[in-house]
Amino acid sequence: MKRRGLRNVLVLILIVLVLLALAVLFGLFRTSSVSPDVKQALTEAQKQELLPRGRELALAGDCFGCHSKTEGPKAAGGVPIATPFGTLHSTNITPDPTYGIGQYTREDFHRVLRDGIAPGNRNLYPGMPFVFTHVTRTEDIDALYAYMMSLPPIAEPNVPNTGVFTLPVRPFMNFWTLINFPKRQPPTREGASEQWLRGAYLVEGLGHCASCHTPRNLTMGVSFDKHFQGGDIVDGLVVPNITAETLAQRGFDAASLSQYLRTGMSAQGTAFGGMYTVVHFSTSEMEPADIDAIATYLMTDENGQLLTPPPGPAPLAQASQPLLQPGRYHYASACAGCHGAQGEGIPNVAPPMDGNTAVMMSNPSNLITVILQGIDTQTFTGNQRMYAMPGFADRMNNEDIALLASWMRAQWGGQEEAVTAAQVQAIRAKQ
Repeated sequence: MKRRGLRNVLVLILIVLVLLALAVLFGLFRTSSVSPDVKQALTEAQKQELLPRGRELALAGDCFGCHSKTEGPKAAGGVPIATPFGTLHSTNITPDPTYGIGQYTREDFHRVLRDGIAPGNRNLYPGMPFVFTHVTRTEDIDALYAYMMSLPPIAEPNVPNTGVFTLPVRPFMNFWTLINFPKRQPPTREGASEQWLRGAYLVEGLGHCASCHTPRNLTMGVSFDKHFQGGDIVDGLVVPNITAETLAQRGFDAASLSQYLRTGMSAQGTAFGGMYTVVHFSTSEMEPADIDAIATYLMTDENGQLLTPPPGPAPLAQASQPLLQPGRYHYASACAGCHGAQGEGIPNVAPPMDGNTAVMMSNPSNLITVILQGIDTQTFTGNQRMYAMPGFADRMNNEDIALLASWMRAQWGGQEEAVTAAQVQAIRAKQ
């Protein structure tokens, strides 16, 4: 009798768990944060009035960076987003009625940004950063909607996703959101300036900086307890830590960070990889006041102090020791002609290495990757450019690159740990 009673209890527990799982699967725990007021359509006059604000917010959200292929039409989608489970492709967000968002109502658009749910009650994948856009105010979503609907419609079909995303897995996103979709609000702080509050709203919302610059957990949700402490590998590059303390250590203050975001260039190096796309499509086109607000917020620590950089790192002793002298020779022969004998860089030719972020990062992966692969010619605001850097994968062996990187890190980056040939080979093997 006791065994039968225990079995009945276990069966009951199992039934309850199954029912709970089904409730989650069918979205019974999903609640909407969309205001009922948005059921009413905007008038044409209201849309016209909202256009300038909407354009600025679309830039702040880097909408075109994610939804425009380099050689493709603006906002027509097709940009691949690699995940461990397959490749997502960004969608067409022009107002094309067949392939884009042309049939979205005002309420539909609000549900996408606030709840991560598209028309037809389709769960969006977190490649769309609704975890961040959720904090966007109603009037700003209206402005975004008005602006996006003013773009030229482009009849560009969406690129199919791959891997697990070819299966009917959208309902299972309800489990993901239950774990990884906290109800967030724009940050506030007693006594904070309007500039800081504006920066907090943009960075933690539409700007979704933490989407890349914060690690992901096992379910690919954002680990908010490690906010801005550096992200995972994106396109072969380690996404750096952008906490205020780390930015200051690398030589940034609010003014120089603002300059970097506006132009893609600074004493700490130039934007490349994914950040080049952000600068090109987003921050270089934004209003200077908003860029200054973002820089102020990022450079303010948890105590409300706006940080300034300490003196840069002095060359470490090992930079002059015999073991690393081959690395110095490699720099003199292969790098100094463009980056300067003292690592000072040459304007419109090559960025400085002295104090360069890639050189100062504790993880040497980005420095190794750039040495191996090189960087294409880059154009920046004000008709400035940095000329192409050739890759040295076929010119230097693993030991040579390890010595070069080790010497640069000791000379200009304050990094004691030597780079090994095995680390270079591991990165080379992935290319």
